[in-house]
Amino acid sequence: MAAVALAVSVGAAVAAGIPGYTGKEGAAPSTFGNVKAKAGVRCKIGLQNPLAANESLQYMQKGAVAQAKALGCKIITLDDALSVDKQVSNMQQLLAQKVNAIIFYPLDPKAVNPVLAQAKKQGVPVVAEDAGFGNPAAKGIPGVSAGVWQARDIQAFLQVKALAKAKPGAKVGLIGIGAPVPALKYLTSRQAFYAKKAGLTVVGVQDNATDDVTGGQKAGNALVQRFPAMNAVIGYNDPSAIGAVIAARSVGRKLTVVGLNGTSDGLAAVRDGRLAATVRSESVSIGRELVRGAYLLTSKQKLPAAVVVVRPNLVTKANVDKLPSWDAQLKTIK
Repeated sequence: MAAVALAVSVGAAVAAGIPGYTGKEGAAPSTFGNVKAKAGVRCKIGLQNPLAANESLQYMQKGAVAQAKALGCKIITLDDALSVDKQVSNMQQLLAQKVNAIIFYPLDPKAVNPVLAQAKKQGVPVVAEDAGFGNPAAKGIPGVSAGVWQARDIQAFLQVKALAKAKPGAKVGLIGIGAPVPALKYLTSRQAFYAKKAGLTVVGVQDNATDDVTGGQKAGNALVQRFPAMNAVIGYNDPSAIGAVIAARSVGRKLTVVGLNGTSDGLAAVRDGRLAATVRSESVSIGRELVRGAYLLTSKQKLPAAVVVVRPNLVTKANVDKLPSWDAQLKTIK
């Protein structure tokens, strides 16, 4: 069966910078602009990392720290460790430390509503990563003043596009996250949406309970056992994708697998052929934009947009060593 092309709209594709992509994320700006330090601004930013052990999020934090330094801001970093309770208590801690702005990634929007209301009462603006999905023009969660998105819809589109090219007509299993993170649940739903449009068949979904390779292997093993005809997997992160490869090989099966995030293990797996592709989340740029948004709010400057959507990059063996590394990107923040 020939690969099925996803619908193309020239205007939307140009806006997104992603050939063939027609979704609403393509219309959003990708940056708050080149923000400059403003004299007399007191700037102490609290950054809550949803999972500091995650390499992609480590670079998001590094990008944020570098941008804060460039703007003359103090930044306090805390690890939410994928715990809703810890996220709430960390935000309360930052408010007690009299920060001027808070950056966080909502794990459970309802759980943080009371503390977001507290931040609003104290006049502390909040910038959120992935606090909404699909339509950047829609209102986000209450209490959030600005947002930076990882482009979950574009990520799903690119993953499916890569798989449809590598394995036309594939019967694909999806590996999602076990934790109820809204943005990642949305990602899985969009993977299924684009898979259908591309002529692929989603045979099932299995969650990775531990957000690592071991959890990906367990999820992959469950999919392999349940679906003998499955010949491909799309993961919500690179460890899940790599785990699926290990699970398949342990029973003599070969899968065409696509990952996400572009972490060092994912890039290595693309180089050696274990993964057909990964989609690199531009983590350093995300961290930079989160701080830029927080600084504009703290200094009472006008935001050029309520939401910016940072475009990801599809990584295959052809370009895996051509994209600027996250470390190289960090050096450009001055």
